[in-house]
Amino acid sequence: MTQEKFSLPKYFQFIHSYPEAFAAATCALMVILSWFCLQVNWIGLALFILAAAYVIGGYESAKEGLTTLWSEKELDVDLLMIVAALGAAGLGLWQREYHLIIDGAVLILIFAISGALETFAMERTERNIRKLMAITPDTARVIINNQEKQVPINELKIGDLVLVKPGELIPTDSIILKGIVPLIKLQLQESLYQLIKL
Repeated sequence: MTQEKFSLPKYFQFIHSYPEAFAAATCALMVILSWFCLQVNWIGLALFILAAAYVIGGYESAKEGLTTLWSEKELDVDLLMIVAALGAAGLGLWQREYHLIIDGAVLILIFAISGALETFAMERTERNIRKLMAITPDTARVIINNQEKQVPINELKIGDLVLVKPGELIPTDSIILKGIVPLIKLQLQESLYQLIKL
């Protein structure tokens, strides 16, 4: 008997992988819906939806801001943004100018979107760095007493002479002593041997 692997539908996987993006999208929908409710004079429903938008969109920023305040004893932009949005909401409720609450929600939405974009960018950067690390060779061709010897990368020392043959990847950071190096594609021309010093 075989076990079938349970998998979530794609949109649930997206929510699980990118909760900041989901929070930003939900906050945006709530801000639009609350604006519509204010236009048709459904103030109670608009205020309820706006409160949910504040919580959903501002949760991560509030958490990061309070963590920074507590651990580093410093104010950061996340906490200041939450305070400004709550100030706008308080002023809007006090003066019954509900557009100010919408303004605070838009501020939270902007920070939620920036947090989601930052998460996307960081994950893409990490993925690209992992790909680059995966193509690093495990060994290097070292010249010792005019003879080539394959040596693991972790055994290389400063001052070792490394020979890179055509089509091989450069195994480590180094200085080129001889040869022409077209490193634009991170591979060497087939007709040239390169002598590299660490």
